[in-house]
Amino acid sequence: MSTVVAVASSGDENEGADGDAGRDPFGEAAIEIDDDELRLVSPGAWAGRVTERLDDLGRRLVYGQ
Repeated sequence: MSTVVAVASSGDENEGADGDAGRDPFGEAAIEIDDDELRLVSPGAWAGRVTERLDDLGRRLVYGQ
């Protein structure tokens, strides 16, 4: 994460002599998504739920429960 922030902030116009950029990547303009919203739109979350259900179905078929 810090590498991404460093690359994104390099070359800023208001960069100080020590290399620090004048903007804060975690400041007011940061985009934040609620955990529940992320689970709704994340393909990884969908795949995880589908995998769980398929595993459960497989267990029930194999073990007859």
